[in-house]
Amino acid sequence: TGFFIGILLLCDHVILLWAWVTVRLIETIDVHSGYDIPLNPLNLIPFYAGSRHHDFHHMNFVGNYASTFTWWDRIFGTDAQFVAYYEKMKKVEKKTG
Repeated sequence: TGFFIGILLLCDHVILLWAWVTVRLIETIDVHSGYDIPLNPLNLIPFYAGSRHHDFHHMNFVGNYASTFTWWDRIFGTDAQFVAYYEKMKKVEKKTG
């Protein structure tokens, strides 16, 4: 529904409509790619979810509901399992390193 709300609120011209669709497609491809691209300019956006965050949603089906921005997950605590998992993975990487 967020996709259509953006169109209804922001797209009063066909060029804006195509720009919105293009940006949302790029973002959707990024989060569903399964790759955390290091130099991805989208990672510069504060609270951007990215593929690592979204992949956990598909792996666990509980939490990490945000497809773009993570602040709602942080506010409502639906990312608690992801945060614990991510911290555990960082410790494993540090040990195997």
